[in-house]
Amino acid sequence: MEGKIITLAVLSFERAHILKSLLESEDIECFLENANLIQGAISSGVKVRVPEESLEGALKVLESMMQEEFKLPERENVPPRILLPVDFSEYSKKAAKIALDWAAVLGAELTILHTYFNPILSTMPFSDTFAYEMNLEDLASDLEDKARVGMKEMQEWLDQENEKLGDKKLTIKTELVKGVAEEEIISYSKVYKPLVIVMGTRGRDKKVVDLIGSVTAEVVERAKVPVLAVPENFEYKGIDQLKNILYATDFMDGDFKAIKILEKIAKPLEMNVVCGHVSSKEDLKWDDVRLKGLKEHFKKIYGESKVDCDLIEHEDLYIALESYVQEKNIDVLSFTRKRRSLISKLFNPNIAKKMLFHSNTLLLVFND
Repeated sequence: MEGKIITLAVLSFERAHILKSLLESEDIECFLENANLIQGAISSGVKVRVPEESLEGALKVLESMMQEEFKLPERENVPPRILLPVDFSEYSKKAAKIALDWAAVLGAELTILHTYFNPILSTMPFSDTFAYEMNLEDLASDLEDKARVGMKEMQEWLDQENEKLGDKKLTIKTELVKGVAEEEIISYSKVYKPLVIVMGTRGRDKKVVDLIGSVTAEVVERAKVPVLAVPENFEYKGIDQLKNILYATDFMDGDFKAIKILEKIAKPLEMNVVCGHVSSKEDLKWDDVRLKGLKEHFKKIYGESKVDCDLIEHEDLYIALESYVQEKNIDVLSFTRKRRSLISKLFNPNIAKKMLFHSNTLLLVFND
C-alpha cells in the first residue's frame, strides 16, 4: 500500500476479521495489526487499517456492520423505549431521574448510552505512526476504563432510585460506545428507535460558549425522534409535578404527526396540553380559524378536559412564549422544528441561549 494509512477501527479479534471480510467483499484493501494469531480467541485491540483514499467507502461498511450488531431481536408487544445519553455530569443525573420516572409511568424500557472518545485515528504516513500510536493506545485504554467506572457509578445511583419505584421498578440497560458522542447517539437511535431521547443541556465541560451543549444541539438538529432537553437550571420535583405542556404550533403538516407522538409521551402523565400559536395583530382572525381546526384534532385524542388552545398576540416570538410560559406555569415547551418554520427561530443562538440557559422549562423538540 502506498500513501497514508488510516486506522479505521480497533476491535476484538473476531469482529476485526468480520470487518476485514466485509471490506474485502467491497474490494477495499485492508490489513490487521496486533492480531494474535496463536491466541486469536483472546486477542483484543486489533487494528483494522485501510488506505486513506478508501476511507469513505470503508466507513460505510463499518457503520453498516455496527448497525447490524446494534439491532435488537424482534419481539411482540415491545414496550416503548427511552434513550438516555449521559456524560456522568450533574446535568446527566438530573436528566436520568426524569427519564427513569417517565419510563416508569410509560412502562418503557430505559437504555443508558455513554460514548467515549476514541483517539486511535491516524492520518500520518505509516512509518511515522508506530511510537505515537502506542501512546494513543494507552490513552484509549485509559478512556475506556474511566467510561466503565463512570457507567458503573451511574448505574448504581440509578439502581437506588429504581428501588424507590416499588412495583413500577424497571429494567435498566447500559451501552458503552467508542466514537464521537453526537454521531453515536444519532446512529444508535436509528436502530434502537426510542419514543424519546432525554438529555441534559450542558455537559461536564460547562463551556460558556455552548448554547444548549454542542452534543445536545446536534442531536436536536438531526435526530428523527423527539428530544427532551433538560435545562441546567430546571428544578425537578417529581414526575407528578409536571402539570402543563405547551405545544407551540405554526400550523405545519408536521404538527399532526407530533400530536400523535405527544399522545404517547404526555397523555399517560395526565398533563394539561395547551396548543398555542403566536400571532401578529394583522393575522389574528385567520390564525383563529386555523387554531379552531387544530383544536378539534387535539380533542379527538385528548378529550375535552385535558386540552386547550390559545392565540398569543405578540410581534416578538421569544417574548410571547417566555411570557406565556411564566404566566400559565408551563412545565414543558414543545414544538416541531422545521427549517422554514417561524418556531425554528428559537434556534437563533441568542434566543436558544435565553430559552434554555435562563429558563426552568423542559424543551421537547420534534423534527419534521
